[in-house]
Amino acid sequence: MQSPRVGLLITLATMSWLCAVFVTAAVCNVPSGTHPSIQSAIDDAGCTEVVLAAQTFVESVAVGRSVSIAGGSTAATIVDGRFVVNGSSTQITLNNLTINAASLSSAGCFREGLDVTGGATLTSNALVVINGDGEACLIFGDGFESGTTDGWATTFP
Repeated sequence: MQSPRVGLLITLATMSWLCAVFVTAAVCNVPSGTHPSIQSAIDDAGCTEVVLAAQTFVESVAVGRSVSIAGGSTAATIVDGRFVVNGSSTQITLNNLTINAASLSSAGCFREGLDVTGGATLTSNALVVINGDGEACLIFGDGFESGTTDGWATTFP
């Protein structure tokens, strides 16, 4: 028969473990008051699961930690931008969404809608990735790159 003290210690240890599980397994909805963008939820280390509303998100996302991201469906949840996932221990899950980098190709910026590098791993279900055309990305939208920089060589601020 266990002493009451041992029983109490086991109960407290179990409660502590359950609290730790619930604290680290936070579901964050996007958009919300605390997470208006996908990136804000990714940047919040407390968000282990990010649930996206059925809408179009115009943003590119950088992920450097393990997280699960889910939308409503590939037709309803669309990210107009790209996902860059990096990190040797990063495990990302992407479910029920579309990543559309082609929408940005009018600016000529992105070829790969989803870039998983540095040893990161991806798990997915119902994921559509639309890549861009890969044209050169302009830094200035007014066509400044088409001019010359000859005057810069002898000009100081």
